[in-house]
Amino acid sequence: MEEQELPESAVDAQVEQLNNQLLRLQADFENARKRWAKERAEIQEISNLDILRQLLEIHDDFQRAMAAAGAEKDGNFYKGVEMIARRVELFLKSYGITPIDAEGKPFDPMLHEAVAHEASDAVPEATVLEELRKGYWMNGKVLRHSVVKVSTTPE
Repeated sequence: MEEQELPESAVDAQVEQLNNQLLRLQADFENARKRWAKERAEIQEISNLDILRQLLEIHDDFQRAMAAAGAEKDGNFYKGVEMIARRVELFLKSYGITPIDAEGKPFDPMLHEAVAHEASDAVPEATVLEELRKGYWMNGKVLRHSVVKVSTTPE
């Protein structure tokens, strides 16, 4: 049995159809590749943020240890803790992490988490009286909110 030859116009149409199908598949593959890369980057960023937040907790521990030393700041142990705390601070800065300046500033729920209120005549209402836990920025975004005590008007 002999193969029938298709007319040239049918062959051209089939080639055109296959070419279009190939172009769509290539575009779909490229879009999927870009989506996968974006998802991978988002997962990496979320993972890094979690690690950096945990490192901030360790940094807090070093700060508390240094504050608890009191008059014993001349010893080698204190100097060692201070040196490690400085290295952690430099590491955080290398990732664009800087402290949020909270004390004495107006309360801002986008930056601060109020856990206590205290009546005060000395400062305007809704002013941060005390920073209980330092908050941090990371490249212009809040990485961790400051935990603060806020002023209220006396009754």
